[in-house]
Amino acid sequence: MKGRDSQTPNLFAAAGSPTRRPYVDVLVPRLIAALDGRGWVRASLLCAELQTDRRSLREAGNKSGGRIIGHQRGYCLTVQAALEDVVAVVNRHLSQARAERARALEIEQLRHASRGGLLGGAA
Repeated sequence: MKGRDSQTPNLFAAAGSPTRRPYVDVLVPRLIAALDGRGWVRASLLCAELQTDRRSLREAGNKSGGRIIGHQRGYCLTVQAALEDVVAVVNRHLSQARAERARALEIEQLRHASRGGLLGGAA
């Protein structure tokens, strides 16, 4: 997608093509079938095989009910991954959740502390 000038890219456009993004609920079983018995499969290979984009793969993994895990190595079925890999993925998710929770608490603390005006008087 281009900006006003046809030579200038739109820096605020969302990554990934919505025309290539299938309905994710339909993608989940297709992704599970594509991963079955293959171990870790790179996202780029899955995108080509399933004719989708990385954002859709991530969303399908998130909607898989824990059946699909993602890692720097790609995607794998949880029940077919090594225990060490499952533990690493779980630990990464928990670490990210702790960081996001801490950030949310910082925002809340600032909001409550700034009733006197740091946020422009918004309470």
